[in-house]
Amino acid sequence: MLWPPVDPALVDAGREGELAVARTRIAIVALLALNPAVALVRFPDPTAASLTLVIEILFLALAVTVLQLARRHPPVPWLGFAAAALDVSFVTAYFAMAGVGASAIFTLFGINPQAAFALYVVAILATSLRNDARIPTFAGVLAAIAWSALGEVFRRGEGVAILEALVVIGAATMLARIIASHARRLQLSSIRDNLTGLLTRAHFEERLAMELMRSSRTHRPLALAIVDVDQFKRVNDTAGHLAGDEVLREVAARLTRTVRRSDLCARFGGDEFALAFIDTSVVDAAARLEEIRQTVSATPIPLRIQAVVTITCSAGVAVSPLDGEHATTLIGIADARLLAAKSAGRDRLMVAG
Repeated sequence: MLWPPVDPALVDAGREGELAVARTRIAIVALLALNPAVALVRFPDPTAASLTLVIEILFLALAVTVLQLARRHPPVPWLGFAAAALDVSFVTAYFAMAGVGASAIFTLFGINPQAAFALYVVAILATSLRNDARIPTFAGVLAAIAWSALGEVFRRGEGVAILEALVVIGAATMLARIIASHARRLQLSSIRDNLTGLLTRAHFEERLAMELMRSSRTHRPLALAIVDVDQFKRVNDTAGHLAGDEVLREVAARLTRTVRRSDLCARFGGDEFALAFIDTSVVDAAARLEEIRQTVSATPIPLRIQAVVTITCSAGVAVSPLDGEHATTLIGIADARLLAAKSAGRDRLMVAG
């Protein structure tokens, strides 16, 4: 698919790649800014060098802004596109300076336009670190348009031929898409449960720790619930493990339809699921868990063996900061309350107080 939808979990997983690219961008722009800075001293006519230096200082400020945005949590979903546009724009501006009289800067430092053209390829390949194949496509199209627009500047034969450059840009775009797609599949296998499609326990706990840190900074509550399918072993014993898998998939689907996009939903192990409700008080969490409990048990689940099964679930709820501010503490309290709910007769939830 040319423009595949991106998994919200992948946006978060690509954050480290975005940070790495942001730091590299600052380093490259800062190094290239040395060219016009030295040229201001060595050239009698500093106009072109001054203009180039001003533009590079502007891009350096933008690069620092991108780094700050990349550190935000939750991640900014459009940041990858904006950063790719910044990279392509910087390379285009660098070439434009050569076209308006700053080409002496290239000569002074032994940089020719053919070598500088490689920055387009670097900008495109860097997008593959974000696990989103749409961003390389965006960067490649933008670079092709920009280079075509600059074609008249280098038509005298000094620069890279337009057609040859477009072939290189196209090849870089395809390679970046392949890398991003492959990384996407690997990331999905590590953060999504194969049976239910929910987050894995390891990734859930990692995200939960990050959300708890944000909750501590913003002084907003966070509710954690552990949900267990009541008497799930009976389904396996009477209908078989394949039927049990069907039940788990359907429960996961009902949970996914009930929670908000900003919430976290994971398969915690076996027939247990974990939910993290962001910016949610204990009262609101109890209300939402009661709705989820009724949703899970409301409709019988049809099985392939031409049978239906009605299930119920129990849940234990812990809320930060009321019950603690660390993931392990909240998980332990929620699990203890889940056991209390099952001991009290199942098909119910247990919350603080």
